[in-house]
Amino acid sequence: MTATQSVTFANISATTPAFGLYGGKYGLDISATWSSGNAQLETLAADGATWINVGSSITTNSFVNFDLPPGQYRIAITTATAVYAALTTVPGEA
Repeated sequence: MTATQSVTFANISATTPAFGLYGGKYGLDISATWSSGNAQLETLAADGATWINVGSSITTNSFVNFDLPPGQYRIAITTATAVYAALTTVPGEA
C-alpha cells in the first residue's frame, strides 16, 4: 500500500509557495471565481530558478489527472480569486 499525499489550498488568489511531491499519478480538483483568470500547475526546472507549465492552464472548475515525477511544484494563479485546490495521489497508483 502506498501512502496518500495531498496538498490543499483554500480561498487563495495568489501563486502558492513551492511544495514537494513524491511523484506518481495525481488528481487536481480546483474551483474558483475565474472571471478572466486562470490557474496553472508548474514544476521547477533543473536550473532551480525557472518554473515550467505542466499541462494546460485551467480556466473553469475542473478535475485534472497528472502523471508527475518527483520534484517541486506550485499552482500559479492569474487574476482568479476564491481558488480552492486539492492535488492528491490517486490511490494504488502513486
